[in-house]
Amino acid sequence: MARKKSKAAEAAAQAAESTPRKKAAPKRAAKKAAPKKASARKTAANKSGEDAGSKRKVRSTLPAWTPPPPAAPEVLERVEAETQRLGRDLWGHLDRRQPSVFERRWWLDHILKWAMQDESVKVQMFRFVDVLPMLKTSESIARHLKEYFDEVATHLPLAVRLGLEVSEPDSLLGKALAVNARTNARKMAERFITGSNSNEIFQSVTKLRKQGVAFTLDLLGEAVVSEDEADAYQQAYLNLINELAPLVDNWPHDELLDHDDHGAIPRAQVSLKLSALYSRFKPIDPEGSSEGVKKRLRPIFRAARKRHVHVHVDMEHYAFKDLTLQIFKEICSEDEFRDWPDCGIVIQAYLPEAERDLHDLRQWVEERGTPVCVRLVKGAYWDYETVVAEYRGWPCPVYREKWQSDANFERQTEFLMRNRDWLRPAIASHNLRSLAHAISWAAELNVPEDAWEIQMLHGMADEQQHLFSQLGYRVRVYAPFGEFLPGMAYLVRRLLENTSNDSFLRHAYERDAD
Repeated sequence: MARKKSKAAEAAAQAAESTPRKKAAPKRAAKKAAPKKASARKTAANKSGEDAGSKRKVRSTLPAWTPPPPAAPEVLERVEAETQRLGRDLWGHLDRRQPSVFERRWWLDHILKWAMQDESVKVQMFRFVDVLPMLKTSESIARHLKEYFDEVATHLPLAVRLGLEVSEPDSLLGKALAVNARTNARKMAERFITGSNSNEIFQSVTKLRKQGVAFTLDLLGEAVVSEDEADAYQQAYLNLINELAPLVDNWPHDELLDHDDHGAIPRAQVSLKLSALYSRFKPIDPEGSSEGVKKRLRPIFRAARKRHVHVHVDMEHYAFKDLTLQIFKEICSEDEFRDWPDCGIVIQAYLPEAERDLHDLRQWVEERGTPVCVRLVKGAYWDYETVVAEYRGWPCPVYREKWQSDANFERQTEFLMRNRDWLRPAIASHNLRSLAHAISWAAELNVPEDAWEIQMLHGMADEQQHLFSQLGYRVRVYAPFGEFLPGMAYLVRRLLENTSNDSFLRHAYERDAD
């Protein structure tokens, strides 16, 4: 881990002003130096879902809230020192075993590392992966392979270059290349996507449970273009909730995964996108969009509440942010759902507006009287947002530099920890510093370990998932499911994350990574 202050830490320190020291530094985080089996996890094989369907304890009256003053410089220094110490300890105990050449992951990792080394190859590879689902014949796949990669032929490995040069789209070799390309793309998708049918999904989440990890399931796909598609999206979630609930009810009880500091929490969680619930989801028509979405969202909420399933609303492009927040607040303020705590929303830290949005959420929750969960992410649409803003001559809505997003992520992590009774924190990151920083603030503020959770993406940072679970933290995996075709856009975003200069994968096996 880094042995000096990062730009994120410096930015946080510069923003601080002096305030009285609240309390002595807790030493709870320091005990986490070495992994051990979480004492909180008490699995009883003969006990199925204790209190699974019971209502959680809900605060009916919340204290009035005023914006907190900035942390004192000495508090920030203490948290920063603990973040770096804990980060080094975590890194020291992280299993960085490289996969064998006989494992599928070895081949995928090497493809991604190869793509990292040449931006032109990476661009062409992602363009090809993006268009692949629309190619129905081996001949069309082979033809596109040649068309996309001829431009960067001199950058390709010799074997790949020779294969492209000697094969024709309608030849046996061309067809063999096409089959191999489609197979490898599917294997890459399988790393990040849990399955395409109920059996595959249930097998995946059961495997996660046995590994001591919770899950949230997300149906691949975003904005729809017809009401029939919106109906199908709604029905898919209704089916998932009704089929998933009986399965998880039969699981052995797990104290770490099945409870937080207020009581029992749902074993099953789903995540959905509001733009897929209404074909005319338009920010220029907030009233019409809101009514169209809520008409389909209410039955999902009802089924989830009845079946004790958590529903989380995903955030999408910046243009949809305010409308998404508006609809989430409106439906969760309705009498039917006002006292339901098992719902949540996403905040993207690469947006400078994240701080304002969190403050607004905090004030709204006070009026609602029941807490909600907030998944804090850095954001997955950076490339899209920057390109669109530049093309249209608009101000860029996201931070241009990664360190700015990192600094904002840390500021909003602190805010969530300070307000965890109202906004239950779900810190979503693969970055060891970001997670060490969250643990340090939780310890500083005496936040119980079961009052918040860590979230990661399915197929990424498996070693980290295992490490934090063993240390006694609730880890939840964001697990997409669905067909190959709509999954390709998601796959491309994951590939872009994995091959960026600042990605976790780039540093996963490098000893001196920050």
